[in-house]
Amino acid sequence: MGFDLRSIKTVDQFTVAIKDPEGNPTGVTFTLAGPTHPVRKAQEQAKARKLIKEANKTGRVAIPDPADAEALRPKDLAALTLGWAGYEEFGVAVPFSTEGAEKLYADPSMKWLADQVDEALGDKALFTMAASLS
Repeated sequence: MGFDLRSIKTVDQFTVAIKDPEGNPTGVTFTLAGPTHPVRKAQEQAKARKLIKEANKTGRVAIPDPADAEALRPKDLAALTLGWAGYEEFGVAVPFSTEGAEKLYADPSMKWLADQVDEALGDKALFTMAASLS
């Protein structure tokens, strides 16, 4: 008996349920760009082009400083966040914007959220789903 490999598909986005630091559901969801999403591909290609340009210019590959990578993390995470639902502040719904996501991820008190989103973005299984054949 065989297996239909086409019954499994890579999806370009996934909605992740955000949990509080103790692992309890919050009712908030974030939609994230998967490895095949055009936004994510463009971001990764831009980073690669920057490294190639530097290598061509200097003849060596520059290893990014960890502090620089940490400073860019909120912007990178925000670029890969496509939306959210259920997020409120003081009882008022917060409309999604990339700028708002970047500010949220940059807030040191919200590191737990940035870590959770970063972990979800790195989990390729979240972007792989059983698909019905048509």
